[in-house]
Amino acid sequence: MALATCIGLGVAGCGSDGSSSTSSEASSSQSSSTTSSTGAGKANTAEVVAAANAFLKTLSDDEKDTALYDFDDEAKAKGWSNFPISLAARNGIEFADLDDDQKAAALKVMEAALSEQGYKELEDIRIADEYLSEVGSSGSGGGPGGSDDYGADKYYLALFGEPSETEQFTVQFNGHHAGYNITYYKDDVSLSPTLTAIEPSKFETDGTSYAPLQDKRDTTIAAIGSLSDSELEKAEIDGSFDDLLLGPGNDGPFPDPEGVVVGNLTQEQQDKVTAMIRTWVDDLDEEAAEALIAKYVSEYDETYLGWSGATTIDNKETYVRVDGPSVWIEFSNQGGIVVDGVHQHTIFRDQTADYGWS
Repeated sequence: MALATCIGLGVAGCGSDGSSSTSSEASSSQSSSTTSSTGAGKANTAEVVAAANAFLKTLSDDEKDTALYDFDDEAKAKGWSNFPISLAARNGIEFADLDDDQKAAALKVMEAALSEQGYKELEDIRIADEYLSEVGSSGSGGGPGGSDDYGADKYYLALFGEPSETEQFTVQFNGHHAGYNITYYKDDVSLSPTLTAIEPSKFETDGTSYAPLQDKRDTTIAAIGSLSDSELEKAEIDGSFDDLLLGPGNDGPFPDPEGVVVGNLTQEQQDKVTAMIRTWVDDLDEEAAEALIAKYVSEYDETYLGWSGATTIDNKETYVRVDGPSVWIEFSNQGGIVVDGVHQHTIFRDQTADYGWS
């Protein structure tokens, strides 16, 4: 079956990347008794609740027990990863265990939660993971875990909390190079934390060319590239990074800010930072994304842009970070695991709403 057709039918999933940073005990605090929130509003909560409930209705009682957790279950922070599936267990129900109708219903949850742009990015990442499986099987590559750890049928969907328009619940979708923790509370939504990554950066399969995360690559390099030599010197972060600092399994604490204050940059430079942030936030449903962007821009006097290693797209040491009172983004280049070249890991977090609100 052609990959694009396979994706369209809802055959989801993927393996993992053994280049991930070492997992550590999660430290995020989660609570199901919410009294306030710091979200920006405009979430399409009702649409996501409807899709999530429709998915649950396709499951047997045993399958529902596998997919559904209490909102404050500590597994939420610990049970997602970008390690190979064989090395790190995932929360929820695996797409490989679902029939086509159930897979399609599961993907409808993600289609409701994400924008058209965000959902296409997710599909493209899954196709890339299938590509890695084929490359590994051909003998021309193969990282930790082997080719069986990659593929378009190795994703998991978990729901933390009953889908509700009035109480918190989290949609957690995770496999190899895509991991989403999307929390809803009334009309607020948090995309935090969300991992998007890709290997290789560009590839061709079934006669179609793909370049997932191209918008994130282009805007990140444009933002850091807009700095003058003196600003670049001031923006350099101490230390070197061959992976994400706060990726899956490493939930904090957030470090002290480093870099240049975005609010001190020219309007043209600030616009490039905003364009960079948009490529992550715009993965959300459109109205919620606009509200969050406005919130993050309003905090530019306390938001920092920094880099380490290098600032070019093809350098394996390039690392760029945006760190604000709310927004946290890391873009990290590293060497290929299954294929030669550079591939990217990125993480998006909201420091005021990581895994939801308390």
